[in-house]
Amino acid sequence: MDLPITIETTSGIPVYIQLAEQIKILIHEGVLQVGDLMPTTRGLSVKLGINANTVARVYRDLQAAGQLKLQRGVGTFVAEEARQPMSKIELRILEKKVAEVIEIAKQAGISPVELAQFIKTRWKEEDHD
Repeated sequence: MDLPITIETTSGIPVYIQLAEQIKILIHEGVLQVGDLMPTTRGLSVKLGINANTVARVYRDLQAAGQLKLQRGVGTFVAEEARQPMSKIELRILEKKVAEVIEIAKQAGISPVELAQFIKTRWKEEDHD
């Protein structure tokens, strides 16, 4: 399976985080569905030009989070426990809101890394409310 994933090595965001988040988004968008076979760690690492150990780490982390399921000798699959995809309407609303946030951040001179950290911090604060 050829996944629409791109890694930006100059973004300041660690490669493993970029990869994990993009896989989660593909699940939310329905591009990856329950039972889909994931590319091999080696195959994906070659395609993306990253270390195979990085892909293996992401797969392990996503397995621990219930997103992927490893079947030894067979492959890695999207787990049944993986979140159901967002509706197209929900996805469009989210994309519009994200575009607005990005524009505000650019106007304020906030970098993508700073914005990601800001969102992560706010997310944690919301979880504690």
